[in-house]
Amino acid sequence: MRKIDIVRQIIGPKRYGALTYRRSPSSGRAWGGPMNGQRLRCLLVSQILVYCDAVAIIETGTFRGTTTEWLSAFQMPVYSCEASAENFGFSNARLSMIPNVHLMHMDSRAALREILDGPLAQKSRDPILFYLDSHWNKDLPLADELEIIFSKCCRAIVLVDDFQVHDDPGYSYDDYGPGKALTFDYVTEKIRAYELATFYPHTSEAETGAKRGCILLANNDLMGPILERVPLLRKFAHTHENLSIQKA
Repeated sequence: MRKIDIVRQIIGPKRYGALTYRRSPSSGRAWGGPMNGQRLRCLLVSQILVYCDAVAIIETGTFRGTTTEWLSAFQMPVYSCEASAENFGFSNARLSMIPNVHLMHMDSRAALREILDGPLAQKSRDPILFYLDSHWNKDLPLADELEIIFSKCCRAIVLVDDFQVHDDPGYSYDDYGPGKALTFDYVTEKIRAYELATFYPHTSEAETGAKRGCILLANNDLMGPILERVPLLRKFAHTHENLSIQKA
């Protein structure tokens, strides 16, 4: 067994993650910076928060806290959850002194329920930005996350990272096999059930960093008209019969 594995086993994954941060803070600069190093994605999120007058941010998938730290600068409550004990230990050591950041070591579905039934229960009718990025393995929680969010928060603004932009192959996305690819087909049931508006970012040509795709979902009547004004978003229309996307 390697020495590093022995240390991890002795002190436990959370403490090992914290130790990793203290020994090498620069190792937290994951994916080239916040939002996968994507300059336009950062600007897009900034526009959404301003146009929608959001009151809080909820992130699923803290990883090492790069995006979480960036989100904290907007001076509103930021809740972030991480299932990996080692990554949680790292990000907790990194972000523990930032008062508006609240980290949780738990599955994203349990965390969403706890947050929306707890500290943000009185904000369920206010705009809240959800940044969903907890898809890493065979257990894809996205469908459950969307159900929890839209059943509890009518003005939710949900941005799903690593999602296919169907008409722009310049954006990459996650595909975990049959029924688990982050494509439009995966979210059609939730779009139909909650009457959601669908938005995509503009062209990937001007984007920087990892160029990961995303989709933005929100209640069509309550938030759709506001999001249509966000400069870096483009809306797509879909029919109630088959939810086939046609450019608006």
